[in-house]
Amino acid sequence: MNIQQLREQFPQLSRTVYGKPLVYLDNAATSLRPQPVIDKWTEISSERTANLHRAVHHIAAEATEEYENTRLKVAGFINAPDPSEIVFTSGATHSLNLLAFSLGEAFVRQGDEIIVSEAEHHSNLVPWQMLCARKGAVLKRLTVDDSGRLQEELLPSLITPRTRIVAVAHISNVLGLVNPIEEIAAVCRKNGVLLVVDGAQGIVHQQVDVQALGCDFYAFSGHKMYASPGTGVLWGRKELLEQMPPMFGGGEMIETVSWESSTYAPLPRKFEAGTQNISGTPTLSPAIDLMRQMPPQEDVKEYVYRTLTEEPGVRLFGTTFDLSLKAPVFSFAVEGAHHEDLALILDKMGIALRSGQMCAEPLMDRLGVTGLLRASFAPYNTLSEAEFFVTSLRKAISMLK
Repeated sequence: MNIQQLREQFPQLSRTVYGKPLVYLDNAATSLRPQPVIDKWTEISSERTANLHRAVHHIAAEATEEYENTRLKVAGFINAPDPSEIVFTSGATHSLNLLAFSLGEAFVRQGDEIIVSEAEHHSNLVPWQMLCARKGAVLKRLTVDDSGRLQEELLPSLITPRTRIVAVAHISNVLGLVNPIEEIAAVCRKNGVLLVVDGAQGIVHQQVDVQALGCDFYAFSGHKMYASPGTGVLWGRKELLEQMPPMFGGGEMIETVSWESSTYAPLPRKFEAGTQNISGTPTLSPAIDLMRQMPPQEDVKEYVYRTLTEEPGVRLFGTTFDLSLKAPVFSFAVEGAHHEDLALILDKMGIALRSGQMCAEPLMDRLGVTGLLRASFAPYNTLSEAEFFVTSLRKAISMLK
C-alpha cells in the first residue's frame, strides 16, 4: 500500500481547519480512524449487538465469535504463546492499573521495592505510587540523562533482594526513544524481578514480539493504533496471570457464586468483568490488518529530526546517534516562545500538535521545562506535510519574537 492509498483509508484527513487542509500531528495522543475500523464498529453496532459469551441465541454467538477472533488476531500480532494470555481492557491506563492492583495483591509486601523509569507517562507511574501507598512498599527511580536517554546501566545497582517489579515504557511518549527492553528484561530475569512494559507507543512503532522482548507483561491501547477508543490489551505470562487475583468482580468473571464465596473463571475471563466493549474491541482486527500494510516513513522521520536539531533557537529532547532507536515523536522547546502560544498559532495554520506536559510531569521537571511542543507522525503523514510543519513553525516563531 502506498501512502496515497493509505491516506484514502482515513476520512478525517480530508478535513479542513480554519480553511486550511488538516495536518494531523498529534498521533502519539490518539491516531485517526481508518474506514475499515469505522465500518467494523458500525457493522457490529447495527447488526451484531448482543452480550458476549452468555446467551445461546444466534446474534450472541456472532458477537462472541467476533470478539474471540480478535483475541486470536492480537495474540498472533504480538506473538503471544497462548490467546488466553490476552486480556481486553479499555486501554493501556486500565491495563496498567489492573497490573498495579493485581500484582500488588499477589506479590508485593511491606518494604518491597518497585522501580519505575523517570520518563514514564503518568499511567505507568501513578498506579505504582498507589500500590506503594497501599502496601507500604518503596518506589525507586531509574533516571534519564540530560538528553532523555534511559540510564539502563544503573538498573543493576538499583535492584535489591526486596525489588519485585520494574516498570518502563517501550517508547517514551515524550522523547520518542526506544528503550532497550531485551537488555532490561535480561537484568530482571537474572534477579528474579518482574518486568512490566508500557507499550502504548511501542505497539505503533515497533514490531512487537513479547517472547523475544522477554518481558512479563505488555500493555497497550487500541486508540493509538488506529482502532476504536476505549479498547486496550494487557498481555501477561500465563503462569503469572493465574496467580493474580482479579481487580473487578461481577458478571462473566466468575465460575461459581454462593452467598459465602465465589470462584473465578479461567483466563482471560477472570480479568474481564461485566459487559465488554462489544463493538469496539473487534475493531482491533481491521486496525492490525491495516498496520501490516502501512509503508515505512523513514524519510519523514529523518527530515524532521535533522531539521529540528539544526533549527536555531529550538531544543529537541530525545536525541540519539542511531535513528533506528527513535520513533517519529518530536518534543521540543523554542527559546523565547511558550509552547501553548506556538500550538495555538500552528492550529490556525491547520496543524494539530500537542502542547504541555504530555502526562509526564516528573520528566518535565527533570528536563527543566514547564512544558513542550510535540509533533508526532504516523505513516499517513507525508513529507510535504512535514515540510509544511517546519515552514509554519518558523513563521509562528517569528510572530512571537
